[in-house]
Amino acid sequence: MGFSFRHWPSKIANVLVYVTLLTGNLYSTFGGDKDQDSPYHSKHQSYITPASFTFYVWSVIYFLLGGMIIYQWVNDKVHLAVGWHFVIVSVLNAVWLALWSSDHTFLAFVTLIFATGAVSYIYYRLKELHESESIIETILLHLPFSLYHAWIFVLLIVNIFAVFSPVKEDGPSTFQVILAVAGLAFVASTVVGYIEYKKGDVAGALVLAWYLAGVHYQQEDSVIHWTSLGFSVFVVFYTLKPFVARLIGRQSGETAPLLG
Repeated sequence: MGFSFRHWPSKIANVLVYVTLLTGNLYSTFGGDKDQDSPYHSKHQSYITPASFTFYVWSVIYFLLGGMIIYQWVNDKVHLAVGWHFVIVSVLNAVWLALWSSDHTFLAFVTLIFATGAVSYIYYRLKELHESESIIETILLHLPFSLYHAWIFVLLIVNIFAVFSPVKEDGPSTFQVILAVAGLAFVASTVVGYIEYKKGDVAGALVLAWYLAGVHYQQEDSVIHWTSLGFSVFVVFYTLKPFVARLIGRQSGETAPLLG
């Protein structure tokens, strides 16, 4: 399909919100005061907050979304699968960032619930209604939302803990350690859904491993520190399950794809 102006209002809107949100995220990542409260140098710490470098996954997501913004002009499937929902996601993301940065963590959490729902809707449509038909479509349409879906789920968990279990000067209580381990276990268990029920979404699963590794790097409490590493290793090994099964010939039917 060649260059097309069909559905141009949503395409133009996608471009505008993408440029706006990309600018904000680039500034949060590379600019401004290093002590500025942002998703990358945040004072809203909890005992499952990962290292600041972990948030650079946003750079990968937005690089791929930039490819989607270009791809939408030559393939109407982007409009059919995503349409105006990307605009909704971007607006909610911007509102969340503003609330988080201005210390309204509970309102940020509520906003993130809606943002997670909006991303999940796009993710569902891509998985169930618009399967990839080419490697280019996989990379430019399916991959960014696989990463986005996993990462916004991680942010939701991080935001919950920032509200209800923030860091204390004298270190975590026993209850906070137990709560942190439970939260990390919940994140790690999500890999089962990505691999077993989402048609082998390896990209989403690896985002979870990346986050857990970031927690291991950041947290000093020994239980949280080593538990997060163990969960990260578990997620990586579980993610490799479809490939191991394919190698030993135990997987019947079609082999599990990278993204579905």
